[in-house]
Amino acid sequence: MDFFTHFLRKSNLVAVALSLVMICVFATHGVAAGIIVQSVKLEQKEATYSLDATFNIDLSPIIQEALHKGVTLPFVLDFNVVRKRWNIWDQTVVETSLPYRLTFSALTRQYHIKDKLRGRDVSFDTLEQALTAAGAVSDLAVFNAEQLQPDLQYEAQVRLRLEAGGLPSALQLEALESDKWEVSSPWYRWVMGR
Repeated sequence: MDFFTHFLRKSNLVAVALSLVMICVFATHGVAAGIIVQSVKLEQKEATYSLDATFNIDLSPIIQEALHKGVTLPFVLDFNVVRKRWNIWDQTVVETSLPYRLTFSALTRQYHIKDKLRGRDVSFDTLEQALTAAGAVSDLAVFNAEQLQPDLQYEAQVRLRLEAGGLPSALQLEALESDKWEVSSPWYRWVMGR
């Protein structure tokens, strides 16, 4: 009986030690940067389809440092509708991209989101507020209902990404070589009918 009690005490110590090591590792390295899709809704409003989506954006310390040093971060929201066909390649029916930029003004200590397509230029006091707004898409008209044919099956796809090609040329090479600049959500896909 003493053997088992002694063994259990040692295994508890090992478990506690491993837990402390894991906590230290995650505390020093942090969670990887990226974008996570939280919610997506596509709704037909009269003759158009409107998209509502929420993304959780997490920037790496390197990207945050670049932003605070004046680098503009170009984000792109990609939305596609694909007609699924079993005998040949799928057909892309709708392909929409919405570019916008996140900047930081050292003079005013504010973050700005500029979206020329929708005429949006908004300021925020904190990076957290700006990232929340950058990840929020509401009532975005993405395509006309007449682009879909009745009784066919379609797949909608959406993602949000940092566009490395839109970075200043001095950073583009670094962004291509380093995964620290890869900030993108995976494609979120769902089947839609007409």
